[in-house]
Amino acid sequence: MRTTVPEVPVRDLYSISEVAEAFGLTVATLRFYEERGLVQHSERRARVRHYRRADLARLAYAQLWHEDGLLTLAETSAIVDSDRLGDRLGLIATQREALRARMGRMERAVRVLTHMLDCRTDRALECPMTGAYVRGRVDAALDGTPEPTGFWPEGHGSHAGHAAHTGHAGHTGHTGHAGGSEAVLGATAPAQAPAPAQAQAPAPRSIGDERLLALTRDLLSESAKAREWACGTICDWARSFDRREVRTLASLLASTAALEQDADCVESELNALGELATTGLVEAADLAALRRLPRESVRPGDVGQLDDLMEQYF
Repeated sequence: MRTTVPEVPVRDLYSISEVAEAFGLTVATLRFYEERGLVQHSERRARVRHYRRADLARLAYAQLWHEDGLLTLAETSAIVDSDRLGDRLGLIATQREALRARMGRMERAVRVLTHMLDCRTDRALECPMTGAYVRGRVDAALDGTPEPTGFWPEGHGSHAGHAAHTGHAGHTGHTGHAGGSEAVLGATAPAQAPAPAQAQAPAPRSIGDERLLALTRDLLSESAKAREWACGTICDWARSFDRREVRTLASLLASTAALEQDADCVESELNALGELATTGLVEAADLAALRRLPRESVRPGDVGQLDDLMEQYF
């Protein structure tokens, strides 16, 4: 025997408290929405506002913009009351760009906080990444240079993730690849001989955050070959770095040299520091970690490079 499921009658009228609860609002908020014209009650019963189901479409439409689209109430009212496509599109485009900018700031905040959770230095400013980033902000504030846009080595865009960095003790926790920086930097090298100097616009003095990140990851790699490759790349590109990039790399090189166990890598790191020093952009604070490099761990042929740096900056 076929059973018939009785139809549940659909109500058409709801009190203000029922509507507020159903839409996740307070009664006071719903009244405020009415004052702003975002919803209108249908009738009053015993002095209580009631709303018809059809009238609540306007409220749901307002929530779409205010809660999901994160528009202000004033912007939401403007959209809900407007039938002009051009006005609506203008407001939407403005809000979308503002949200993208906010998302960028939030992603940057996550990178900073994640790095701080992973960093194992007792004093945060002794961390080469944090120290370089902070000095970049000081330079930007006082000298009008560009403010740092990334935070290393936690990542920039999709080029690095949480697994790339787990601390600063030696090279533990860093996964590198031989020639990684060369692959990134070399991809932009000109394939043909450059045109005469008078026909060329001057190249910008910066390699950009993505390439800088590739270098820092290789300098922190467990692979000695990757570290040497990065040092060679820094020597080749020394005149292409801007001030922030020079100071970031110098600080990191000084720290890695002080912890370095491979004599060939020590030589490469000191050579790279020497090349960066020729730019005139390195400061003594960037090389502070170099004081912890034991002289006895430096090969006799490399002691001169170390002495030159120490004499120049300390």
